[in-house]
Amino acid sequence: HTTRHSELFSLPDQTYVMDTPGFTSLLLPELEKEELREYYQEFRPYALQCRFLGCAHINEPDCGVKEALAQGKMSSSRYENYKLFYEELKNRKRY
Repeated sequence: HTTRHSELFSLPDQTYVMDTPGFTSLLLPELEKEELREYYQEFRPYALQCRFLGCAHINEPDCGVKEALAQGKMSSSRYENYKLFYEELKNRKRY
């Protein structure tokens, strides 16, 4: 669809999405891939159950976040976005 005006959508848990005209991409702030997990508050209670300190919640075994996801305790779409952002940060060229 083509957005002709800005609209703010309210979602559960104090989450908001802004649909704006001309917004076609997302520029991630200058952060390291290891910092990304801090922006996903829903990971925190499950991250304590990870076997490895500093778990990226991508390929590590015994990951509490992936286990919670498998049990349906977290949004799979949020997790998929996390993985996409993680890969984007991982592959970002540094100049």
